Amino acid sequence: MNTETVSFEIPQAILASLKVGNVELARNIRLLAAIAYFRERKLSLGKAAELAGMGRLDFMDVLSDKGLVIFDYDESMVTSELDGVDQLNPST
Repeated sequence: MNTETVSFEIPQAILASLKVGNVELARNIRLLAAIAYFRERKLSLGKAAELAGMGRLDFMDVLSDKGLVIFDYDESMVTSELDGVDQLNPST
């Protein structure tokens, strides 16, 4: 996998205010960026999880813990899916 390094300077006072080290801050920034890009639909769930440095299921847990919608279906999509389920179970 090809990678790029992205870096920027953070004042030490910010780290002190947040009470985190630079490694933890970098991890938090990656996670927050992944969540933001996922919410804006710029990254898929899998790619956002990759950006966050975690597996898809763990990323889904984080989204759920933050009360974010993971699967965003409109009413017509839900109706279509339910019709498909009804066709699989003709006895209902």
